[in-house]
Order: sequence, then structure tokens, then C-alpha cells
Amino acid sequence: MTLHAWIIAILVQALVAATPLTLAGLGELTAERGGVINVGIEGMMLLGAITAFAVGMTGNPYLALAAAPLAGMALGLVFALATIVFRVDQIVCGMAINLLAVGVSGTAWVALQNHDLTTLPDAAAFHRLWGQQYGLTYVVAGLCVAWWWALGRSRAGIIVRALGESAQACAANGIAVRRWRLGLVLVGGACAGTAGAFLSIMDIQGFEPGMTGGRGFLVLALVIFGRWRVEGLVAGSLFFGALDSLQVHFQGLGFDRYLPYQAFQMLPYVAALCALAMLSRSAPGPAQLGRPYPSRS
Repeated sequence: MTLHAWIIAILVQALVAATPLTLAGLGELTAERGGVINVGIEGMMLLGAITAFAVGMTGNPYLALAAAPLAGMALGLVFALATIVFRVDQIVCGMAINLLAVGVSGTAWVALQNHDLTTLPDAAAFHRLWGQQYGLTYVVAGLCVAWWWALGRSRAGIIVRALGESAQACAANGIAVRRWRLGLVLVGGACAGTAGAFLSIMDIQGFEPGMTGGRGFLVLALVIFGRWRVEGLVAGSLFFGALDSLQVHFQGLGFDRYLPYQAFQMLPYVAALCALAMLSRSAPGPAQLGRPYPSRS
């Protein structure tokens, strides 16, 4: 392979790896700008992945892609009711959501295996849905531009940012704080579910328990890394995607003869955490991030 072809292959793979991170990150960033930290995003991605794969057994890729965000929203609704209505601790509830998703997806996978439903019936149809030039990646790129404009320039974006800074001031101006935050969590769940579908029916075209591999937690880190801005999130996702692509190509070049393959797989995560540790101190988040409304005090 020539150097030019090698670079192109790395860039293409970087875009593929960054797509689900960016998509899930847009929803998480929006929720956090509104004051809600959704640690359960990993579980929502996992539930979206198994839902899309299970519905994909019908052979209809569009139906499978439509089911995934609904699954993410359903889990998001559980999280929203617990944290926004009943004011359960957001971190604890998010971890519980992750455990619930692991159990539900594992049980569903066993049921699919028992019925010998482990391979998509028409893989070519799902490939056409994705597109030869990674169609969903282009859709996500368009969403990033729209999200950037909406959060920074629209009235709804101003309300979202105000919710994260002073929910009491928003309420005093007639804004339904709980209703807005619940909607933001549902949007985040839909984005996470769709990101999970990207993994199972488009990228890998298969499912295995825990296939999200900590991407949901990485999304949380990337939102902080990007300083709660869309452009920062995109840059962080591309950075991780490039590292992920490099480690795959390093293994292909035979470097795994000198180091175990697990060392290459952990490289992107280690680099992301190091960057996060260096930059997060100077990146204060929304003032009321993680705080219930109304406050218990």
C-alpha cells in the first residue's frame, strides 16, 4: 500500500469511528448544557444496538434504523423521570441505567441465538442504507452544523444554555424547567440509540454483548474535552477516531508481534484520558450541571 493510500484509509476509518461518538455526543452535550449529566448514555447506545439488530431481522433496514432512537428514548424517559421528576442522583441513576441495558441486551441476544437469528438476512440492503460513501457520516456532519447554529444562535439554544446556568431564573421567566430538561434527555437518548444502531447494523453488521466497549463513557469525556461546544466535540471525536484507526493499522503492519493487541486497543482511550486530564481544569461546565431542580437546599 502506498503512503497516499494508507493516509486515505486512516482518514476514512477515522470518520467511521468518529461518527457514533459525535452523534451520541451531540445529544449528551445538549443535555449537559441544560444542566443534566446523563451517565447512562452507554446503556442507551447498547440498547439501540440490540434493538436495531433485532428489528433488522425483518430485513427492513429503515425500520431497524427507526427503532433504535425509540429504544434510546424509552431508556432516556426512565432516566428523566427518575432524575428530573423524582430528583434521584443523576450519576447513580445513570449507572443503574447502564446495568439495566446490559441485562436487557444480554437477554435479548440469548433469545436471538436460541432462534438462530444471529446474522442480518440481507446485509447488502443495510450497506445500501449506509451508502458507499458513508451516508450517515455526512448526515451527522450536517447535524453538527445545525446543532452549532441552534445552540449558539436560536431562541431554543439560548433557553438550553440558560437552563444550565440558572434554572431558577428560567422559571422566573415562565420557562418550564422540568419539561425542557426532560425533552433534552429524550433527544440525548434518541441520539445515543441511533449511534448504537450505527455500530450494529451499519459498521459491524452484527451484535455481541457489551459491543459499545465503553464508547458511552468516552462520549462523556469528549463533551468535557470539547468544553461543551459542538466544534470541540467534533475535534475530540476526530482525534479519537484517528487514534483508533492508527491502532488498527499498526496491528495490520505486524506491530502486534512486539506488543499484545490489547495495548494497541487501549491506546485511543489512554490518549483521550490524558488530553482530558490536561484540559478539563480550565474548562468549567454549566453552573448547575447535575443539580436537581428545584434544589434540595
